[in-house]
Amino acid sequence: MAEILVLGGGVAGISAAWHACKTGREAVIFEAKERWGGLLDHFMVDGFRFDNAVHFAFSSNEDYRKVLEMTEYITHKPEPYNYEQGRWLKHPVQNNLFPLPADDKVAAIKSFIERPDQTENPNYRQWLEQQFGAVIADRFPARYTEKYWTVPAEKLSTEWIGNRLYRPSLDEVLYGAMTDETPSTYYLQEMLYPKRGGFRSFLEPLAGDLDIRTGKRAIRLNPANKIVEFSDGSAERYEYLVSSVPLPELVQMIDISPDAVKMAASSLWATSAALVSLGFNCPQAGEHLWFYIYDKDIMPARVHAPYRKSPDNVPAGLSSLQFETYFSANSPLKSNADELTAHVIQAAEKMKLASPGDIIVSDFRVLPYANVVFDRGMTGRRDYVLEYIKGLGILPVGRFGLWDYLWSDQSFLSGKRVENLPV
Repeated sequence: MAEILVLGGGVAGISAAWHACKTGREAVIFEAKERWGGLLDHFMVDGFRFDNAVHFAFSSNEDYRKVLEMTEYITHKPEPYNYEQGRWLKHPVQNNLFPLPADDKVAAIKSFIERPDQTENPNYRQWLEQQFGAVIADRFPARYTEKYWTVPAEKLSTEWIGNRLYRPSLDEVLYGAMTDETPSTYYLQEMLYPKRGGFRSFLEPLAGDLDIRTGKRAIRLNPANKIVEFSDGSAERYEYLVSSVPLPELVQMIDISPDAVKMAASSLWATSAALVSLGFNCPQAGEHLWFYIYDKDIMPARVHAPYRKSPDNVPAGLSSLQFETYFSANSPLKSNADELTAHVIQAAEKMKLASPGDIIVSDFRVLPYANVVFDRGMTGRRDYVLEYIKGLGILPVGRFGLWDYLWSDQSFLSGKRVENLPV
């Protein structure tokens, strides 16, 4: 019997078990995959290391910073870019319009000046127009929304935004339209990445002494008797249960879940990500650490360069890129692995990132869960489900356990709440 049974070996599950052990309690992690790490894990292809999508560490939280400092790291200055119609624009686009033709800049600035008044409880599309004007909203964030979130912007709420989108003043828009010598207004000043071993290395000092059992996929939960059953036929009793299992899946594991809860849980949905990872026989593929793509005819929404995150991610003298294409039940992936890979290679050539002849490694794989989608009314339905789960004595943690748009530090801190469990 486990005193504290943790489902999921991602950052939230690792954090929960680590904090439990720090206070002298017993915790056991059961991870469905053969490796712990979750979204923060990586994979190797012929000497090239690729994370599960782009990851960097940042936080003002003292506890999380102490964890990061256990690992030797590289500090990066955030300087993302945007690709649109053959042009490269600094990020954020709204105050870096300089590369656009004069007529386009005039239209964007006039629209910014004439943007509609703020309204109460706007949908995301309305919010974008209120912040940036219709021209900028339509051409950039609304278009990107359909690629990244897989739904039109009007289908989303604004509850996820926080400080993720910069709201410029008129002076900033004007200045950024006249010169590319603009200051950085990204919401972070620095980002950290391990010197060696990929992003997962940040978690290794925590995981080293923990009891982590991999290949243990939970399939059924009996909260009344406090038993978890696994796909291999085994079962485990617990005193307290911590779960980072995606909330809709967790509800389905509980046979006693009321129909209303099951219905609310089934209405929660997330995007998936198709990753195409390429290794190149050249020292520099592309010029940027990461960038966003707005063109509709290019399927990936985001690209990053693992070799720029750390030279340890590639064999000496080589380079790499990873392309993220998002899809969902609302917008299924229209290509198979070979078709999407071929498309990405053509896009890389079109964007002048590298020559197809330089490619020596190619990998395709899918992340079933990428981002929680904040469609309108989602938080109310989610909170209803969470209240039910908590009422069963289960502590939900992590991005998908709490069904929220959490960064890695927030997921880490969600696991720290294990310290509040009764002794």
